[in-house]
Amino acid sequence: MQLINITSTPIEYKINIEAARLEMKQSDNPRYQMEQNQGRMNIDAKNIQVRLDSTRLRESLNLRDPGAFARYYGSQGRQTAYENIGERVQFGNQISQIQDGVSISQIVQQKAIQQPTTYTTFIPSAGWDISWQPQELNLDYQPTEMNFDWQVQKNVMEYVPGKYQMDILQYPKIEIEYLGTPTYVPPSSDPNYEE
Repeated sequence: MQLINITSTPIEYKINIEAARLEMKQSDNPRYQMEQNQGRMNIDAKNIQVRLDSTRLRESLNLRDPGAFARYYGSQGRQTAYENIGERVQFGNQISQIQDGVSISQIVQQKAIQQPTTYTTFIPSAGWDISWQPQELNLDYQPTEMNFDWQVQKNVMEYVPGKYQMDILQYPKIEIEYLGTPTYVPPSSDPNYEE
């Protein structure tokens, strides 16, 4: 009695083959595009510029803007403070030499008879600051231009390679079928077991 049935199915396929070929496209006549740029001339003229600055003139007449006013009198105040400190130090040094026969009254009297320093000045002591830029004339000339863009066609050759194509229609297979009945161990586990 045969207990195993074996069925085999062979492979099925289809093959397509295309031969290689060379394709050529013949060129057209040459073409061109012409572009013309018109000439132009740009003229840029600047007039003469004269600048008059009266800042130093006004400062010599004590007519300053707020920022310059604060800077000037700040520096004057600092200088006056340093001069007063120097005078106090000199007065202290003179007083410290009393042992040499100098009295405080002599020092004060000598200070009182000192003449203030005087000087002569002319106002205004500064003039105008004058600066100028000369006249400018700039010419920019661009001549007429003609541009040709040639489009020369070439013969186009294209090689198309051959093609090999295989389509699998059915894959091979083997079917194994067991025709017998199962064997149970122990035999008592068989549902159809009879003693």
